[in-house]
Amino acid sequence: MRLLHTSDLHVGDDIDPGGRQSGLRGVVDLALEHSVDVVLMAGDLFDHSRVRDEAVQPVLQELSRLSMPTIIIPGNHDCVGDHSIYERVRLQDAGNHIHFAGAVGGEHLLFPELRLAVWARGIEEHHPGHRPLEGYEPNSEDDYWRVVLTHGHYVPGSEESYRSSPIHEHEIAGLECDYLALGHWHRFMDLSANGVAAFYSGSPSEAGAGIDSANLVTLDPRGGVRVERLHL
Repeated sequence: MRLLHTSDLHVGDDIDPGGRQSGLRGVVDLALEHSVDVVLMAGDLFDHSRVRDEAVQPVLQELSRLSMPTIIIPGNHDCVGDHSIYERVRLQDAGNHIHFAGAVGGEHLLFPELRLAVWARGIEEHHPGHRPLEGYEPNSEDDYWRVVLTHGHYVPGSEESYRSSPIHEHEIAGLECDYLALGHWHRFMDLSANGVAAFYSGSPSEAGAGIDSANLVTLDPRGGVRVERLHL
């Protein structure tokens, strides 16, 4: 099974609106080119809650080109709650394959045909007390692949952090999952710990900065988890 992991597209950013749309288009093209089974979008699809309607419609059009399950969580730029962009934009209008996981405490999405369980938790309030991995429990099906999808700031080792939405290295090491798909940092990084494959994917919308990439994740019963960085 193959997943495409992306994040931080920031559609609606007034600095480079065309680049943001082309980043999303590139992600959809990659998903189709590699015939992936699932697409994971780890937050900040939109740049803010005031994104204009004329920028929203192309997003729905691009998402409608996909047919595989596509799981999207809110990040710190497009968090859920009062005045969220998701109060006026229904991503599911792009098709039944779109799964917007906006539950504040996180939620499990099960795909029996793929033997896949995804626990997804986005952001309602981006502050130091928000713990993106809090509440995760592995699903009870032992023969399912387990994927966690969240958005936050990585904290290495025993380092203390006063940044918002911290994800500590020891939390990653203690996860009972096969792959942790992260969003928030705009660069590719391998943060795997204690046998848990954990990665940031880069930001596809920032062409020319060397960070415009997405992760092609292969879940192989014989070979385990393999991650290939794909540049757009």
